[in-house]
Amino acid sequence: MKMRTCSEIAIASRTHTGLVRNDNQDRLYVKCLDEQSLLMAVADGMGGGPAGGEAAAIMCDALTRMSGPIRDPEQALRDAVMTASNTILGLVRENPEREGMGTTATVTYLSNGEAQWVHVGDSRFYVFRRGGLIQVTVDQTMAQLLVEEGRITADQARTHPYNNLLDQCVGCPMCEPEAGSFSIHQGDILLHTTDGLHDALSKAEMEHILASHQDSVKEMANALIQAALDTGGKDNVTVLLAAV
Repeated sequence: MKMRTCSEIAIASRTHTGLVRNDNQDRLYVKCLDEQSLLMAVADGMGGGPAGGEAAAIMCDALTRMSGPIRDPEQALRDAVMTASNTILGLVRENPEREGMGTTATVTYLSNGEAQWVHVGDSRFYVFRRGGLIQVTVDQTMAQLLVEEGRITADQARTHPYNNLLDQCVGCPMCEPEAGSFSIHQGDILLHTTDGLHDALSKAEMEHILASHQDSVKEMANALIQAALDTGGKDNVTVLLAAV
C-alpha cells in the first residue's frame, strides 16, 4: 500500500501522570522525517525520582538525530536504542546512586507502506485493523515468560506480580532490542502504549474503545486515557496513535 504523505497522516498523542504518582516518567516522540516517512516512539522510564524520566528523555533525544530517508531502518533504530543505552550506562558509572536507571522503548519508522519497529521492555506497539487489535511487540518481562510457558494467560499477566519485572531495558548491561517489520494496510491505525494503559485495560476493552471512536484518533486517545484513569490511574499513562 502506498502510504499517505506524512502531513496527511492523522496523529494523536496523550500522556498523563495518573492519579497516584507525583511525576510522569513516560515520554513520547513523533516526527515527520520527510514527506514519505514518520518516526514515532514511546518510552517508560525506571529508576525512581527524576532518573526514570531522564532515561526516557535520553531515549527520545537519540531519535532526534535521525533524518530521512533512511536506507536501513532496522539498523538505524537499533543504533538509536544502543546509543541511548550506552549514554544511560555511562551516567550510572559516573553516578552510582543512579543504579537501576533505565527505560523501555518502542520505536516505529513508517515509510513506503512499511512499518519497521524496534522494541525493548514492556511498552507496546499495536495495529488496529478491521475492528481487531493486533499486538505486534512481545513484552520482555518475567510474566511474559510464564505466559510462553503456559503457566498463566496473557490477561492474567496484566496483574501478575512479575508483570513489571523487566527482562530487558534501555540502560541495562545486556540490552538486546527486538525488531520486526510488516506491510501497512489501508485503514490501519498504529498504536503505541506504555504499561499504564495496557495493564489497566484488557484487549477487549481497548478494541471496544477504538471501534467506538473510529472517526477521530484524538477521541481514541482521550477515551483510552480516561478509561485507564477510571480503573484507578495507578501508573503513568501514555498513548500515541497514527491513522495511516
